[in-house]
Amino acid sequence: MIKKISFFLFIITIYSNCSFDTRSGIWTQTENIKKEASLESKSQILFEIKKIDTKELNQNLIIKTPLKTKINYNFKNDNNSGPLLTFETFKKKSKYKFSKIKNFENFSYDLIFDKDNLIFFDKNGTIIKFNDNSKVIWKKNFYSKQEKKSLPILNFSTNGKILIVNDSLSKYYALNLTTGEIIWDESHETIFISKVKIDKDKFFAVDSNNNIFCFNLINGKKLWSFNTENLLIKSQKKLSIVLDDKKLYFNNSNGDIYSLDKNSGRLAWLIPLRNTNISTKSFLHKNSNLVLDKDSLYFSNNQNAFFSLDKNNGVINWKQNISSYFTPIIAKNLIFTVNNEGYLFVIDKRNGNIVRINDLFKNLSKRKRSKIKISGFILSNNAIYLSLNNGKILEANISDGKQSSILNVGGNQLSKPFINNKQLFIIKNNEIVKIY
Repeated sequence: MIKKISFFLFIITIYSNCSFDTRSGIWTQTENIKKEASLESKSQILFEIKKIDTKELNQNLIIKTPLKTKINYNFKNDNNSGPLLTFETFKKKSKYKFSKIKNFENFSYDLIFDKDNLIFFDKNGTIIKFNDNSKVIWKKNFYSKQEKKSLPILNFSTNGKILIVNDSLSKYYALNLTTGEIIWDESHETIFISKVKIDKDKFFAVDSNNNIFCFNLINGKKLWSFNTENLLIKSQKKLSIVLDDKKLYFNNSNGDIYSLDKNSGRLAWLIPLRNTNISTKSFLHKNSNLVLDKDSLYFSNNQNAFFSLDKNNGVINWKQNISSYFTPIIAKNLIFTVNNEGYLFVIDKRNGNIVRINDLFKNLSKRKRSKIKISGFILSNNAIYLSLNNGKILEANISDGKQSSILNVGGNQLSKPFINNKQLFIIKNNEIVKIY
């Protein structure tokens, strides 16, 4: 017993001599680590994520109908569809049928319009051009039996004469838009994860290694490439490219924004806008498409950030706390966007001030609201259309932000809406629905 007491007294004496204050060095190292971690965190996290509770604002404010336009946004390189003309009321539906695409809900899709005709693909990678009466104009498939079993997902871009196709098998090729005949075909080391942008005699795309490439439109050969930071885990959202006369602007899966000389690929500026230094969280990060309007770039993400950047130097003009990965639409001096909870925002593009917020789901119960997800939206000359995961399209007036009707398309998952020649189009997993 005496030995035990002596042992404990010895231990206490030793620790007393070492001292538990910071002068001993035992705790100083821990404090330094905490300080260094804090400084590192502050230097690498540009914007802190905060949960924003959205509420309606100026919900009774009447907004003048945006400028009417007839521009086919398939051929625009600024990503701004603008408000598009539609019929005042929709009374009819017709369908373009194709074989069912598996895992439809995991991908985003674009429709290509050639005047009154449209182009899409089926589960085997067959490219189909339909006319306005849902009749097939041409049908082409350039895949082997083994490749067809892989169920390739195709992405399209066109300049009105040539159709560029890239797929989930790392192939890319060019077709004559009128006949469907192949012009050239190439393969890449990995898949492309951005939208393809065509500019005169070349086109641009970002691959899954976060590298952007410039290709010759005539033969598909690489002209130049630019490497950005590669991540093991990729973003779920397709990346975005916009062009002006001299430069191109794009985002990588980190959320960083780059500006390059589009002829040489030389870097003009880079602004890192990621909200975390942990690469695995990039999988959760979703940016909207970049939209170019005059001297500014506009985009948002699902991390409560909506930006306006000066396109000349990347300087932030303004920032708003809006969480949305849907492409904003600009009409004159107003920006229209919808957040992930179903609130319609109208923003003054010059200063970022929010003009009005409307709850488009205010008539739904909390239970129903929790189950609704938005696939995308489009703006007409007097209404906004949201496609939902319950097979319906919500229509609301732009002037007062109030729901005007519900269009029942059927099924479950729908693509974002498209407008062409006053008609509304929605892609489902086995058909395209035209509403007119």
